[in-house]
Amino acid sequence: MIRSIAWVFMAAPLFGQAAVVDLLTAKTAARLAAFDSNFDGVAGVAAIDLKTGRELCHHCETWFPAASTIKVPLLVEVTRLIRSGKLSYDQRVAVTKADVVPSSGAYEKAVQGAGSLTVRELITIMIQNSDNSATNKLVDLVGGMAAVNTRMDEMNLPGIRLRRKMIDLPAARADRENIATPLDMARLAKMLYSNKVLDPTSSREILNFMRLVEGDVRNAVAPVRTATKTGALDGVKCEFGIVWLENRPFALAVFGAYLGSESPVPGITRILFDHFRKLDRSNAAGRYLE
Repeated sequence: MIRSIAWVFMAAPLFGQAAVVDLLTAKTAARLAAFDSNFDGVAGVAAIDLKTGRELCHHCETWFPAASTIKVPLLVEVTRLIRSGKLSYDQRVAVTKADVVPSSGAYEKAVQGAGSLTVRELITIMIQNSDNSATNKLVDLVGGMAAVNTRMDEMNLPGIRLRRKMIDLPAARADRENIATPLDMARLAKMLYSNKVLDPTSSREILNFMRLVEGDVRNAVAPVRTATKTGALDGVKCEFGIVWLENRPFALAVFGAYLGSESPVPGITRILFDHFRKLDRSNAAGRYLE
């Protein structure tokens, strides 16, 4: 089922009246709809209030190309194998020129130098530099794409699917694109925030890697702390993660397809940040307390 814009509303306080937060939410939803209607391309958005659990959905159950955001679900499976002792952060992995695919500068440098990288180094350049060769090497280390999809199923996140390695154009032409719904990506971010991905230590370690990313979300909300993963392909821009407002942290996932020259991530992030910043500054009645 494809939802357009919907909030999970709390019960109205008195006689069925809307709470002021519901009025604010309706206005935010209208701003998102207006942004999307005037945008060159299509966008899907999910945001979760990490204080109340309320979910914002704008085409959030639609499949979008996941681009490099799919690297975090892969990292979840890598981390699981580290916890089980089947891999270790310090384990060295041979890197060869034959493995190099486009957008793999950090990997290529290692090929020319040490000739190997530790699992920690592979993870770091996969997340921070979005290195595609490192990603493909980690796909092999976890036993293939099915292992990642099985992990997402076990986490009740069926809207996330790894269906090809990085820069596999024949697979993309055959419609085996890596795909995700904004809602399940935002829910993955919520699980990380709540220390419910594998175990608290694993959740924190995954977020520490994501904090290395400097993307559109961080630029839109600076100096507020973030942990995100970006993604980009021809006609595609996306980003998901967490924004740590002091009193109203929130998870978000913004995905765009059929795009022109503009990414939807900065504009949508600013709309969401404005909404949650108002909640962050106020009490339940809408009075600012700063």
